[in-house]
Amino acid sequence: MDPTRPRRPATRADFEIAVICALPIEADAVHALFNRHWDDDGPPYDKAPGDPNAYSTGAIGRHNVVLAHMPGMGKASAAAVAAGCRASFPNLKLALIVGVCGVLPFRPGSSGTAETVLGDVIVSDGVVQYDHGRRLPEQFVQKDTLLDTLGRPNTEIRALLAKLKGLRGRKMLQDKMAGYMDVLRGEPELAAAYPGAAEDKLFEATYRHVTDGMSCKECGCDGKLLRRARLEQGDGQPAVHFGLIASGDTVMKSGKDRDAIAQRAGVIGFEMEGAGVWDVFPCVIIKGACDYADSHKTKAWQRYAAATAAACMKAFLDHWIPSMTGT
Repeated sequence: MDPTRPRRPATRADFEIAVICALPIEADAVHALFNRHWDDDGPPYDKAPGDPNAYSTGAIGRHNVVLAHMPGMGKASAAAVAAGCRASFPNLKLALIVGVCGVLPFRPGSSGTAETVLGDVIVSDGVVQYDHGRRLPEQFVQKDTLLDTLGRPNTEIRALLAKLKGLRGRKMLQDKMAGYMDVLRGEPELAAAYPGAAEDKLFEATYRHVTDGMSCKECGCDGKLLRRARLEQGDGQPAVHFGLIASGDTVMKSGKDRDAIAQRAGVIGFEMEGAGVWDVFPCVIIKGACDYADSHKTKAWQRYAAATAAACMKAFLDHWIPSMTGT
């Protein structure tokens, strides 16, 4: 048998990888990268009693995967979906949370300042639940003791992340991503085309959006735009960044709060599902940058960011070699 073409699993117990998406556009991009769709090839798999989740099953590369469709965003919904996955697919070894997120545009790097632009992908090497703490009269104090934190990934995940963070590993990851992006751009309904550097606008953190619910063009945002060296280079290829991700039930739409939390906790992105899944499965969060987590947040980059995240997810799975537990 060709190891790159897995057989249809006999039962739910034969699935070892779950992909969890909060939004339909995120799941659509993941679905488009399935090599096989087991739901179209034989009877559907059943679920454990009491599991309300909706699933799609298939193969991505050499791996059989189950895609869990979340009914809504947020860590409570994610925790409930993860619990249902655990009940129905008892042998899952890895969960990938794939979708879109807000990002920190600049962060301290090994040389000068590392820059993140829209469409780049954030891969977690840890999660910070930034809205877990105590609200005091004068400030919010995040809980960060050992018993209150979510911890780091397991050894198997950390080893692969260490490989992919290296120069050769990162190049291989991004090269594979480029190929998978070509596949996604070939699906017109996904609208996965790059919106263009001219649409990637970063205002100063203190400059607030004028009217919520309207685009910057509609409400006349005319604040100073910050220089983006990568956009000036005209590359347009999404980069992959590894680091801590802030997870919470709040949509981050404040540049000042974004920068304050990033400085305090060392995070590079903001999302809403990771904290709900982290304690249930060994997991990796893979999310595309669709905004700068400020008040100028729009949905213009969501579909492209969902596509880059899905492409990175498949590239990541190309490198995932689970340890064998038996023969």
